[in-house]
Amino acid sequence: MKKYCIGLFAALTAPLCHAANGIYLTGYGATSTGLGGADISHVAGGNALIANPAGLGNISRHRQDYTLSAFSIDRITHKDEFNKSTRLANENGVILGWGGGWRVDNALVIGAAVNVAGGLGFVYNGLNTPFGNRDNLASLFSLFKFSLGGSWNVSERLRVGLAVATNYASAEQDFYANTSVANQDQAFFGIKVRNLDGWGGDIKLGLQYQINDDLLFGINYTSESHIDLNGGHLQVNYEAINLGRVTYNDAKMGGLELPQELGAGLAWTARPDLRLHLEANWFDWHRATGGLTLTASNPDGPVPAGAENLRQRSTLTMRSEVVYSVGIGKSLPGNKVIRAGYSYHDLVLERNSLSPSFALVPQHDLSIGFGTPLRQGLRFDIAFAYQPRTSESYNNPGLPFGRSTAVNESFSIHITLSQH
Repeated sequence: MKKYCIGLFAALTAPLCHAANGIYLTGYGATSTGLGGADISHVAGGNALIANPAGLGNISRHRQDYTLSAFSIDRITHKDEFNKSTRLANENGVILGWGGGWRVDNALVIGAAVNVAGGLGFVYNGLNTPFGNRDNLASLFSLFKFSLGGSWNVSERLRVGLAVATNYASAEQDFYANTSVANQDQAFFGIKVRNLDGWGGDIKLGLQYQINDDLLFGINYTSESHIDLNGGHLQVNYEAINLGRVTYNDAKMGGLELPQELGAGLAWTARPDLRLHLEANWFDWHRATGGLTLTASNPDGPVPAGAENLRQRSTLTMRSEVVYSVGIGKSLPGNKVIRAGYSYHDLVLERNSLSPSFALVPQHDLSIGFGTPLRQGLRFDIAFAYQPRTSESYNNPGLPFGRSTAVNESFSIHITLSQH
């Protein structure tokens, strides 16, 4: 019984870590999204603290950016040996963000930002289980970033920046929580996890350099962020062995990391009304996810012998990757602008580590955008992003789904209102 319980927790840790892969948006704010996320070399305003803090130096006096992003993931589906193609129960969502910058003197600009840096929320209701019943599967993960920083104009051509961020993460999951089976042929005890959360931090360094009148170069580096999730409650359904539903009052997940990042980009002004943006970003996921461990203790009732304290280290396999982005911006009369962008990134998880609750990363992100002044000191930008249909087949030996297929297709709209 002890061997089986620990094995079940191994299945639990994988989806939560999968969520840590799919958290990042292609871009933050309508301007960045409209350019396919290619913003390191030219970003300005409050979102610079996420993309490149050196971009704060582009603020002339002060600026605040208010961002709303709404998304639809209703075309994401899961299929396995027991279920036909099943759509998510939570198909839509909204996230908000704010960032501001204030010039202190001719050289120094300081800034602050609060953003939903990413998240994952997959809920499947009424799946057919391998045990002959129907039950729910859900994995929810969120990441908030609170940033402070500044930019220093070293010269007319060179700006450097620093951002210090505090990261807050929370997670919960249901894994067939209403299912409990124990007989000569098989054993399964459903799980429910609540209230896992924790804090971490990272540092971002950035630089923007005007090579000549037409070419602008940018580079940034973000340190790894370590987050331990604590304070959770883990409920196990032992009803099949007449022990009821037992809650472990001390559940923890250690080893969760946000990866170190390194990015570089160029912005080329091909003519006064046309600018091309190129960018590459490296994410060190392989190193960041090497030691995920879940522990649970302090049960509130009787448990199987040897299951008073549970511990499992994940065998999740991830790969570091480079994300490539390209964007184009065309200026129009009246200080208006239209944008288009494209971003390419590959699947960072090995296929045998996939699960229904992992946000399958598509290979392509397409976007268009538009910006216009509303009145003096106020600007409106909007972008539409689309991730074309992507399908992956896999068989994760640690999960009870057998041969499975995950399909990803999504649409989002991003609106930024800027005041300066």
